[in-house]
Amino acid sequence: MNDVIGILNKCMLFKGVDEDEIENIISRINYKIEEYGKDSMVAFEEDDCNLLGIIIDGTVEIRKIYSSGKNVTLTQLKKAHIFGEAIMFSNFNQYPATVISVTKSKIIFISKEEIVKLCSQNEIILKNFMNLLSNKVLMLNKKVKELSLDTLREKICFYLFEEHKKQKSLKIKLSMSREGLAKYIGVQRPSLSREMIKLRDEGLIDFDRSTITIKDIRTIEDILI
Repeated sequence: MNDVIGILNKCMLFKGVDEDEIENIISRINYKIEEYGKDSMVAFEEDDCNLLGIIIDGTVEIRKIYSSGKNVTLTQLKKAHIFGEAIMFSNFNQYPATVISVTKSKIIFISKEEIVKLCSQNEIILKNFMNLLSNKVLMLNKKVKELSLDTLREKICFYLFEEHKKQKSLKIKLSMSREGLAKYIGVQRPSLSREMIKLRDEGLIDFDRSTITIKDIRTIEDILI
């Protein structure tokens, strides 16, 4: 249980709450811990969502899967990340996309009734939960902007620019494989590789296995205008 408490201590919902208090909180609420194998389904699109999930171990992806077989990775979640918080209190509390465990993973689930109880009893957790919801709105706005981009070049530049802002560096450390990045952007890996080579040949970026370096940030910005 100590490893679970340690991860929860890094989770946004419990930010500012010390480990002893987290242990006390967990002892007073109902929750369940589920384990998933690699490439197993955590939740299907349109399943009811009545639980908040916190990843204790492994990697989970939120994917939009189309009838044609095409799938787009909307977001990738790792240890201490949360999902379901913006859906479970909705009048239409169904998953808008499929949740897939891409590695072996362990997830703790807490019901919305228990979340309400926690928020009513602890002001820090209440503020953290409101912050989570605000961040989700901003993330969805960013995704809408991303989906409105027409060309692959624009999508790559948008990803690079957003990561540049997040990491505060022109040398961007990739948190996913090249295959994962292609799925995230919504293209085939060969198409992504060809466009990245073009960007490199034009002097806009350089890259290796795990990083992409922006060489011309001004032109990257101009592509997005």
